[in-house]
Amino acid sequence: MINKETIKNYWNTRLPQRWYSDKEYGTKEYWKEVTDKRYNTYYSYLPKVAEFYIHNKEKVLEIGVGVGTDCLQYAKGGAIVTGIDLTDNAITTVKKRFEQNKLTGEFKVDDAENLSFDDNTFDLVYCFGVLHHTPDTKKCLKEIRRVLKPNGKAIIMLYAKGWKHYVIRLFYNGLLRGQLFKMSKQEVINKNSEVEGNSPLTKVYSKKQIKKLFGDWKPNSIKRYRMGAFFDYSHYGRRMLPRPIRWLAKKLKLEKIFGENWIIKVVK
Repeated sequence: MINKETIKNYWNTRLPQRWYSDKEYGTKEYWKEVTDKRYNTYYSYLPKVAEFYIHNKEKVLEIGVGVGTDCLQYAKGGAIVTGIDLTDNAITTVKKRFEQNKLTGEFKVDDAENLSFDDNTFDLVYCFGVLHHTPDTKKCLKEIRRVLKPNGKAIIMLYAKGWKHYVIRLFYNGLLRGQLFKMSKQEVINKNSEVEGNSPLTKVYSKKQIKKLFGDWKPNSIKRYRMGAFFDYSHYGRRMLPRPIRWLAKKLKLEKIFGENWIIKVVK
C-alpha cells in the first residue's frame, strides 16, 4: 500500500492549478487568470455540473480544496463552506484567498479516509479529482455517506478509463515508449499522470468499477466529461488538433465514450 505521507508530500509542493498563470503568485491578477482558465479553458462544464450557485445557506464540504477555486464559487453562491485537504499548503492558500475575497469559510487539514466530522453534518459534499489519489477510495465514500445529512448529495469526480487517462498513458507511454516492459500498468499510469508526473498513486475507473466502488449506495448519475489533451486544450492552454477534427469529435459525441472524467452524483 502507498504511504499516505508520500502522497501528502507530493501534493504539498504541487498544488493543482498553480501553473495556470505566470503572473505574480498570490495576486488578484494571478487568481483571476487561474479562475478564468479553470472555467473557460479546461472545465467549462464545471460551474453547472458542480451546482456552485444553487446551494445557498446549505452546509457544503469540499474534500481536497487545492488552491480553493471551487469552494470560493460555493461561498459566492451563498453556501456555508467547509474545506479540508491533506496538505498544510493548500489550507494556508485557501484561507488567504477567502480573506482576499472577504468571504468566510472553515478550513483544516484532514484525511478523507477518516473525516473528523459528526454524522449527518452536510447538505452537499463535493470532491473533484481527489479520491483516485488516495489508497482506500471505498473508505472515503463511506465517510462521505456518513457525514451527509439524510437526502444530502455528493458530487464526485474520478478519472475515467478514457482517452487521456488510459489510452494515451498506457498505449503511447506504456507500449510505444516501452514503459510496460519495465513496470506494471499501475506504475505506468502513476508515472505519467498529473502535470509534473510521477504521482504516488493515480487510479482510473470504468463505469462498471465505479458501480462496484459505490456498492449499495447507488449513484443517481455517472457521466463522462472532457476529452482533454489534443481534443481540448493542452496544459498550456493551446488547441492541439485542427478545428474539423474537434468538430467531428463533438458531433460524434465521443466525450460520452472517451471522456477523461467521471462525474458521479449520489443522494444519501
